[in-house]
Amino acid sequence: MGYTSFLEITREGVCVSWKEEDPVGERTAFVKAYRSKRYSMSDLCAVFGVSTKTGHKTINRFNEGGLPALSNRSRASHEHANATPPEISRLVIDTRLDHPRWGPLKVLQYLEAKYPALTMPATSTAGAILAREGLVRQRKKRRPSVDPLKPQIGPITYPHQVNNIDFKGHFRTHDGVWCYPLTMTDTFSRTLLLCKALPGPTFKATKAALERCFREHGVPTSLRSDNGEPFVSSRSLGGLSRLGVWLVKLGVIRHRSRLASPQDNAVHERMHRPLKEETALPPARNLREQQKRFDCFIREYNEVRPHQSLDGKTPSSIYAPSPHPFPKRLPTIEYQAHFEVRSVRTDGTIKWKGNHIYVSQSLSGERIGLVESDYQIWTVMFATMTIGILDEREGRILG
Repeated sequence: MGYTSFLEITREGVCVSWKEEDPVGERTAFVKAYRSKRYSMSDLCAVFGVSTKTGHKTINRFNEGGLPALSNRSRASHEHANATPPEISRLVIDTRLDHPRWGPLKVLQYLEAKYPALTMPATSTAGAILAREGLVRQRKKRRPSVDPLKPQIGPITYPHQVNNIDFKGHFRTHDGVWCYPLTMTDTFSRTLLLCKALPGPTFKATKAALERCFREHGVPTSLRSDNGEPFVSSRSLGGLSRLGVWLVKLGVIRHRSRLASPQDNAVHERMHRPLKEETALPPARNLREQQKRFDCFIREYNEVRPHQSLDGKTPSSIYAPSPHPFPKRLPTIEYQAHFEVRSVRTDGTIKWKGNHIYVSQSLSGERIGLVESDYQIWTVMFATMTIGILDEREGRILG
């Protein structure tokens, strides 16, 4: 149908606005009819059911951008009343660049503490700002689960109630020397108490590092570890290693995670990820330089980095030393009067009713207590810790 017949039909009252059917097609027909110079602007606007202002606007859009400019345009405002000010966006981006391992929430918590007079955007908005800059990556959400077999310690209500200790995965420094990072955190305040670059996970080196830490921060009420050396000995009663014996004598309650279950010590394991990313990728030249990196990480982790579990506070803001100072001399272990007390010999045995019964090499030189729990059955104790059962009929201690 030609333009003339189209105009004649629409003048009879069959006029359809391009707002209701095919707006792009109708704008195109409008432009073509106008460019044919056979119709006036007012006639065309009357036929297409639009105002002359809209008609002129349509022609101007075509003149500026051709046919693509006739497509529908967004009616959204170019400026949003609640848009994040550019200076706030810049602060969010700059903080992320300074701390590339921090997420949007941690960035905002840091900025709110540093600039309390400024109004910060929502976490989702900060995440969108960082995403536009390519500074964050999306992670899959994991469904939380409750493991009924996970050891339950109870509510943590004060610093040093439960400390966590472990060796972060070992690696070689550039000079070829092995580095075993020994780490310890306080569960309540999330404070990183210790991060020591050791040449090996030995009893002597670990004990020396812990002794220095305990002298500075005090002795914890309890200590949680995995089942690896030197924290636990698989060949000893109660898993008591030489380090475990030393800790028990200090009055420290020992908590052990399940085998191959790092989730039992999730608070500590979560700290290990940024520790590795920020200090060991790549490793330093030698152990001394590696220790400097660890020391810098400790300061930032405790004093600068906001923690989500602490409502955006830093660990140092809620940390307090342990009320139990490191003793000048290890206390002597005493047992109640109804206990049978025996000294463990250098070969790890005790003398019991004329027989030599093996206990543990780790307890060499220590005193253990035995209390009868049934006929010819004795509970074997080291301090307040039950380490086994002595069955006189079998002539051995069962773990």
